[in-house]
Amino acid sequence: MGLYEILKAESPLSFARYMELALYHPEFGYYARAPKIGRKGDYFTAPSIHPVFGAAVASQIMEIWHLLGQPEDFVILEAGAGEGYLALDILEYLALQDWKPRYYLLEPFSSNRLRQEETLEAHLDRITWFKDWKEVPAFTGVFVSNELFDAFPVHLIEKTAEDLKEVYVIFDRGAFETFGGLSSPEILERVFPYASWWPEGYRTEVCLAYEPFLKELAKRLIKGALLTFDYGYSRADYYHPDRFRGTLLAFHRHQVIENPYLHPGHQDLTAHVDFTSLKEIGERYGLVSLGFTTQAAFLVGLGVERLLAEIGRTSQRDTEALKLLLLPQGLGMSHWVLLQARGLPLETRLRGFSLSNRLGLLEG
Repeated sequence: MGLYEILKAESPLSFARYMELALYHPEFGYYARAPKIGRKGDYFTAPSIHPVFGAAVASQIMEIWHLLGQPEDFVILEAGAGEGYLALDILEYLALQDWKPRYYLLEPFSSNRLRQEETLEAHLDRITWFKDWKEVPAFTGVFVSNELFDAFPVHLIEKTAEDLKEVYVIFDRGAFETFGGLSSPEILERVFPYASWWPEGYRTEVCLAYEPFLKELAKRLIKGALLTFDYGYSRADYYHPDRFRGTLLAFHRHQVIENPYLHPGHQDLTAHVDFTSLKEIGERYGLVSLGFTTQAAFLVGLGVERLLAEIGRTSQRDTEALKLLLLPQGLGMSHWVLLQARGLPLETRLRGFSLSNRLGLLEG
């Protein structure tokens, strides 16, 4: 039985279930197929653009390590590592600083692990892989993710003349949408303050998958921080009446695909992150939000030009790559950084948030 037959057998299914199967089915899902990132793949990410991004992340992690008193058992945990570029660049920079902490990778797909092992060949003695949260021990350190939460399954909802409805999908000689009741009361709770302002036909997404992931992470973090890099909005901006068709996108070979049902299992599906939700959920599980800023402000605050020199990358090509990381027409203003912590002083002012800290945007 292939993916289409599985989707047909489960029809009608919520869009969240469709997205879960299309991306994460252990045999036929998009990520199980080990998609390539960069020019030969479907999309770019900051680590695929230039190693200075990982160097900056490593520099911020070092500052957190110092604030925690330089514990010997400090761990860096990453999820959604793809081909392992970010882990490689972090470890390479920390080796230049003569620091070699343990590095954990949460990776459910064996195909991705094989690629990561190849990328990280020079650092295998410091890395431990885990397939799921059940295997991950409690740790002191930093959890880091880059473009992870945007790939979490989302529920699609639409304002109809009758009421707020959820979109369900039927697979039978193609894919067809139909409306039904909301599959969870949490969907309405998330959007209730905004839905009354939406016009008929307004469509958007709600991600309920953040919470179980952050709950497991918070249970294991003894002391340290979460650094989340992703594209997204505050909740008020996410559910603004002008954002009429939501943020859902499909990518295939660097092309935006309007039909999310066109290549199930062979195209990426993403929705922008509701950073207000990440903040609120983290706080429910004892994490304090300490910083929120653009990727550009984060990198500049950490001295990204100095870091380029430190890693020996000062050519014209390196400068052009840096522009892609910093400028608004690149990733500089579309991507954000959220810092959540446990055990750091509330007055902590980390260098990555020294130029700008816009936590106030995330008030619900």
